[in-house]
Amino acid sequence: MTSQPNILLITTDHFRRDAIGGHTPNLRRLAARGTRFERAHTPSPLCGPGRTAIVTGLLPSQNGVCGNMAEPLREELRADAFPVHLQRAGYRTALVGKHHWIDSYGLERDVTADDEAIRGFGFHDVFQVLDEGEGVHNDDELTHHLRREGRLEQYREAVRTQSGKGGVCSLPEHDYADRFIADNACRWLESHGGERPWYLNVSFVGPHPPFWHPGACEIEPENVPMPVIGAEDTEGLRARRADYLQKCILIDRYIGEILERIDAENTLVVFTADHGDMLGDFGVWDKRHFREQSVGVPLVMAGPGVPMDTRRMGGRVSRDLVSLLDLYPTFLRAAGLDPETAPSFRGRRFGLDLRAIVDPERSEGHDVSYAELGTHAMLYDGAWKLVHDPEQGGTVQLFHLPSDPTEETNLAASGAHEGIRARLLETILSVRIGLSQYTHEKEQQRLQTVRRPRRIR
Repeated sequence: MTSQPNILLITTDHFRRDAIGGHTPNLRRLAARGTRFERAHTPSPLCGPGRTAIVTGLLPSQNGVCGNMAEPLREELRADAFPVHLQRAGYRTALVGKHHWIDSYGLERDVTADDEAIRGFGFHDVFQVLDEGEGVHNDDELTHHLRREGRLEQYREAVRTQSGKGGVCSLPEHDYADRFIADNACRWLESHGGERPWYLNVSFVGPHPPFWHPGACEIEPENVPMPVIGAEDTEGLRARRADYLQKCILIDRYIGEILERIDAENTLVVFTADHGDMLGDFGVWDKRHFREQSVGVPLVMAGPGVPMDTRRMGGRVSRDLVSLLDLYPTFLRAAGLDPETAPSFRGRRFGLDLRAIVDPERSEGHDVSYAELGTHAMLYDGAWKLVHDPEQGGTVQLFHLPSDPTEETNLAASGAHEGIRARLLETILSVRIGLSQYTHEKEQQRLQTVRRPRRIR
């Protein structure tokens, strides 16, 4: 057994925090031998910015990747991604699945041409698989495999004609993207010797839309809750939500197969998602929002140094405020490295070691959760959540989660809560000033009273 633990990061796309349940037994078993974080948030509720923030430990406003189809991460920041440091510390590193650090949506190109660029993030082995549906106009490892097997045109026809409908797809399961990702992750684990520690990022593309799946749905739609302040079930809302959960069921099964191939005693395992999905709540089917369904993420961690509670059937549950920015220092410290020695943005990272946060004798933790997307910034102090956007006149959302856990009552315009707004806004500005070396954000707030966004005609 190596003194440095192996590290397995399992990421998903659009996986809501409340999608872990009785239908995901492998994730529940993982949580039972570790810690599940009830109040984890993504740094940014959108694929590209969220995933780039995770690998760099830096917010979008710090690393420059603030949206999908953005320019790729700058080379000096790519060289500071946490897998690079793990690689230098002797780890064998691999990515199997989706990354979204380079966006090729609709560009009709072979993304395996980017393998060398993705290796620049710190990977010895790269095996790229795109979102379901992108294989119609792009090539990746899955389309190359299907072409060799003589099934590519059948696959692309199925995607073109069925993917927007959800439900049961005509594809055999072995041609299903997440099945393909799991199979290749298992092959990598089986082929890797134990002479050196390894880091593996298995990155599933589901349960990202389309909500289709091989085989019948195992969840009865009538047993699925209706959306929060959603419409009546006239358009099959429950059935669509059931199809989403079926994709989560399949991912859970594949995770079980992967976990069977690791040394649980010497592997730090983390399961999470880049963001959630509104799933029809408030009439929205998307991410990009700062309500908990979108900005909240599942986060389960087990393995060396992770507290567990043997008295609880479900393991230890933490209500600490945590961010996916915490993964950067967590993985480096697990490998025996000091994240403060990272060359870029020294001292300007938000993240903390998750294992130290949940240590009963800890001396550190977050007072707030912070996230951003575009000009929006979210701050949550464990009770109050404020979303602020100077381009929209200031505070656009204010929720008190203890009394309003579903965030149905927006108090942003309430005169009775002016003091709360002022306190939280001051905290947002303090966070942004502390993390930025470019400008004092308070000037933006003073300017907003005399400036309005320019109209583009």
